[in-house]
Amino acid sequence: MKTLKSLIAIAVSLSCFNAYAADTESLEARIAKLETSTAPSQFKNSQASLYGSFRPSLSYLDDGQDKTWDVTDALSRVGIKASTNFADGWTAMAHGEWKVEIDQGGDFGDVRLAYAAIASPYGQVSIGQQYVAQYSLVAEYVDIFNHRSSPFAYDYDNPFRVSNFVNYQLVTGQFTWMAGAQLDGNSSNNDDADMVNIGVGYDLNQLHLGLGYLDKNRIDGDDTNIGAVVAYTFSNDLYLAISYQDKDYNYDTTFPQDRSGSALDTALAMPIGNDYKVKLGYFMFEDGIKTTGSMDYDGFNATLEWNPLDNIRVHLEYLAKNFDNNEDDQAVTIGFRYDFDLSWKG
Repeated sequence: MKTLKSLIAIAVSLSCFNAYAADTESLEARIAKLETSTAPSQFKNSQASLYGSFRPSLSYLDDGQDKTWDVTDALSRVGIKASTNFADGWTAMAHGEWKVEIDQGGDFGDVRLAYAAIASPYGQVSIGQQYVAQYSLVAEYVDIFNHRSSPFAYDYDNPFRVSNFVNYQLVTGQFTWMAGAQLDGNSSNNDDADMVNIGVGYDLNQLHLGLGYLDKNRIDGDDTNIGAVVAYTFSNDLYLAISYQDKDYNYDTTFPQDRSGSALDTALAMPIGNDYKVKLGYFMFEDGIKTTGSMDYDGFNATLEWNPLDNIRVHLEYLAKNFDNNEDDQAVTIGFRYDFDLSWKG
């Protein structure tokens, strides 16, 4: 009896072993098949990144009437980028970026960028919410300060990112050409574009020259804007940039009357050793209004930065704005900035 039981146990064991071996061989075969599969990967010839920049600050504000301490935010954001090379010289791209409003409870805020693009040897075409030439080729070169209102004169009445925008960009040698139009179906002139912006940039070694022209339709008329910038980085890494915008406000009615305004921004960055930098700027905004309703102002910014690493920045800033028809503003701010970028390639 004991012998019979032993034989049955051995038979059951052999059956289980054979079943396990068969399953193992089947699993190994499936793995080998997956490893040798020629099915195309959706991430082949692609790359993607998740990035962000968190920029909280603490400010002491004096607007001529009240003096307050306030936690502020210098445009913190989180974004994603992806691109795929699908033919020789051809790339499809997507880019999304959203505000993180640290001074509003850390809300995941409005969209900053949201567009898709195709780049080819003949240029790049992009559609969606994106930067316009007036900023990318001109104003960006004076946008070096740690403040949500930088550049301080340009910021008041000029575009940064525009929705429903179709843009074309071409790089030829040292020249970058851009032309775009906003088409959101709300044009005041029937089938005309709501805004048209063209520009050209020239880059040679440490020199950048930029020129932009913008025409924006309004219900009661249109705005035209010509902007220019000169920026240069010296051999000792001293950086200097000057940008000017000349803006005309044209009305279809006799009142209000046509007017002309301007925005001047200057920026100077001087390194001190390896980890420190002093930034200085003077700015002046004029809206062309000759009454007490004018918002004309000028002012200056002085900033000391400490950069222990490329993605870490601590700054101390003094900002003053002097208004023609309002109380003057001044603020002292200490802020922190942390950047990150996680990338994958296929």
